[in-house]
Amino acid sequence: MKSKVVKRASLLIAATILLSGCASSKAANHKKTAEGILSRTGKSVQRRNGEAKSSLPPGVSLDQPLSSDDAVGIAIWNNPQLRADLATIGLAEADLVDAGLLRNPRLDVLVPLGAKPFELLLNFPVEILWQRPRRIAASQQALDQLAQSLIQNGLNTARDARWAHADVVQAVERAKVAKQSAELRERVSRLTEARLRAGDISELETIAAKSESASAEEQSGRFEHDVQIATERLRATLGLAVERSELRVKPLSPITEAPPPIESLLEKAMAARPDRRAAELAIAAATKRAKWERSRVLLLSAQLSSKEVGANGVLTGPGVGVDLPIFNRNQGLIARAEAEVEVASRQYLALKQRVALEVAEAREQLVQALNALKIVRKQVLPPLQRAVALAEDQYKKGDVAYLFVLEQNRGLIDAQFRVVDSEAAIQRAQAQLERSVGSRY
Repeated sequence: MKSKVVKRASLLIAATILLSGCASSKAANHKKTAEGILSRTGKSVQRRNGEAKSSLPPGVSLDQPLSSDDAVGIAIWNNPQLRADLATIGLAEADLVDAGLLRNPRLDVLVPLGAKPFELLLNFPVEILWQRPRRIAASQQALDQLAQSLIQNGLNTARDARWAHADVVQAVERAKVAKQSAELRERVSRLTEARLRAGDISELETIAAKSESASAEEQSGRFEHDVQIATERLRATLGLAVERSELRVKPLSPITEAPPPIESLLEKAMAARPDRRAAELAIAAATKRAKWERSRVLLLSAQLSSKEVGANGVLTGPGVGVDLPIFNRNQGLIARAEAEVEVASRQYLALKQRVALEVAEAREQLVQALNALKIVRKQVLPPLQRAVALAEDQYKKGDVAYLFVLEQNRGLIDAQFRVVDSEAAIQRAQAQLERSVGSRY
């Protein structure tokens, strides 16, 4: 009889182990997330490893000036915050494993001492038959939601890399123009001093020229520091702040074509944005959790009891244990789960509004920057360049003073500042629009 008890208990324990093993298999979620980032940015994510040292993706070298695409590739591969975010997949995977685990069976054994007979009671939780699938489903939805959110983090990292690269290029170009401006104003200052000594102008005009020259020199020095600041920000975005690698950047090649219509961009954004998909999955996960919480109202356990009964020996029989849901029917957690469904639904609607705003705003900024660059290049620069050429020609003929030539160059330098700023604005707006749409449009 005792052998039958042991056999039955062994079968029950084996079934428990088998069921618990069903939850141990999980998909390669990190790989799926990496593939999602690759499909949207064209750049690969570094494989998971425990190394803290920075590295570069294959085919990219710091020996050559970095293009905007190179910066995105290094950031996706190496950005420390993105790598930290991707590591959180392990937490969600652990939650999924925990959701598949079964509550341990309980074995109570009363040792026969004195007049007390031998008694064995084995309790196995039966509620796992309807609770476990719901709990696993909720955890799987939460894991899928996290994966989509991490793809969005990859898009954010790509945008930040393009912004940081554009900032460095803009700072470098502004420093060059500022240096030209400082040299020009220095020549103007020297000419005004010469004219003062010749008695052609008053001392007041000389003071104004000196002040303007000093201001231009201060501006040029400030722009040189801006280059260093922008470079440090780019270095941090690429995950190279600690190694202090030398960074050089290629000039921008901004687009000249207008973006697609807002309707097509919005349609693509609603289909491609990972965070919108994550919001949908958040609703599904909250719904699954609500079902799981409702299933926890009834706690039922199967029992196997063995007891020594006098001359009859050890008798074994089944039984049932039930927690009577009289006072506690899991009302609090059920209400919370239902509230989480409502919150997730409202957040999804709010996100759709934000996606529409971000796409429309980024598109308008891109159109604005493209129009500004077009006007400066076609309507502002040509007249100024012609004016400088005519002034230089008249100076060669002796019709005007060289100071007049320098004054014409001032307007040209200011227009060059506007060209640099417009090109950087195009790069930023384009990067923001790609991030807002969820992929390259």
